Amino acid sequence: MIAESSRSALARFVALVEQRLGLFYDKAQWGELEPLLAERAAGTGVERYLEQLASASSQQEEWKALAERLTVGETYFLRHPTQLETLVDQVLPTFLRQAPNIRVLCAGCSSGEEPYSVALLARERGRVDSSRLRILGIDVNPRAISHARRACYSPWSLRAVPLAMREQWFQRTPEGFSLRPQVRDQVIFEERNLMEEAPAFWAPGSFHAILCRNVMLYFPPEAMRRIIARMAQALVPGGYLFLGPSETLRGISDDFELLRGGDAFYYRLRQPAQPTSSALAMAQPVALQRTQSQVTLPVVTPPAPAPAPDGVDGVLHLLSAERYTEAWTLLESLPQSSQPKALLLRAVLHLHAGRLGQAEQLGRQLAAASGTEAPAHYLLGLCLEQFGDEVGARSRYVASVRADPTFALGQLRAGTLARRAGDVVEARVSLRMALSLLPQEKPLYLSLFGGGFGRHGLMQVVLQELQACTEVP
Repeated sequence: MIAESSRSALARFVALVEQRLGLFYDKAQWGELEPLLAERAAGTGVERYLEQLASASSQQEEWKALAERLTVGETYFLRHPTQLETLVDQVLPTFLRQAPNIRVLCAGCSSGEEPYSVALLARERGRVDSSRLRILGIDVNPRAISHARRACYSPWSLRAVPLAMREQWFQRTPEGFSLRPQVRDQVIFEERNLMEEAPAFWAPGSFHAILCRNVMLYFPPEAMRRIIARMAQALVPGGYLFLGPSETLRGISDDFELLRGGDAFYYRLRQPAQPTSSALAMAQPVALQRTQSQVTLPVVTPPAPAPAPDGVDGVLHLLSAERYTEAWTLLESLPQSSQPKALLLRAVLHLHAGRLGQAEQLGRQLAAASGTEAPAHYLLGLCLEQFGDEVGARSRYVASVRADPTFALGQLRAGTLARRAGDVVEARVSLRMALSLLPQEKPLYLSLFGGGFGRHGLMQVVLQELQACTEVP
């Protein structure tokens, strides 16, 4: 329990961290930051320390130290490989005739596994001339950037790398596995804060593709909007953006269109709409009339929006609109916040914020409670997918269907992972069930787990999965 005398100082510290680093911490997490604040302020006192942090330019080294402590990016080579394969097989080759060099940005690159994975796959797949590929990795954590530049990794970081690829592109050293120079030298790293404006860095047309995977989870919505807007500006016309599998631009940006290649979802920058000649002809007389006769048009007041519902339903409404901060604040204020439905909402909010440990803990609690077994097992499956454990995730999705045989989304994810594992017969059975059950899927499940897709969109996903099983229903 945080003492009242400490809460004000913690609130200022949290606000400064969000302002400077873009990292959002809700009140339930403030206790995690209290020891860090006490440690860093031990030499000066908390008040003086916070004053120094708030100064414009005198605390750059301290902010670097805080970034190292607060950004822990566990990653590994070839994470979410279908996205990376789509990038090097389908996306990057489309630019070969348009530019002498193709530029890829990996934002929030942590210790470098992601940008090096792009370089490795480009060489392995052979669709892009590696001499024309320029890869830049950026991260706010200076220790992670230093690690990335050394390019030496533990066996755990290489757990998804096939043995043949490991033997070809890595050298065994006393410290672990070191990337061979021809791959290491293809990637450049910079220490950079996504919250900083940096107009020169985000200049129009700077990149053909940007990977920002599993990074937006840690930012509040307003910060996400600013960052995504900068990325949209920095892409070439028709450039591509890759987010993490559980991340979406719904409610954040309208500058992109959602695409799918195999199992990979990604975004393409929309081309600017050109007005048609008929639209211009219709618009011009109105402008002339206003200029020549100064006609005063009546003001039409739009109808007031319907008020948001109260209680747990209000939290669900905010969550569906991806207003996660408001949803958390409302949930915390509810007297019934310990009820199973409220705990499920809390777990989903933890998941959206990237707090997988807290989401998993609540999921296990709910899986043992009557009435919440199916969504709890599904949520645990999503957590395991984020951890890279598709075998464990599939077993959870199967458990969710066992708890509720009408759970269409559980059937969909179970079928998708079965297909990836090569179990095509089982995949077809689950996907056919998902297709038949989706028209009656519970609205609560669609809101919590639909990922921004409505019933129709999810049915299209199922059909594409079935086509990938070489079957069209």
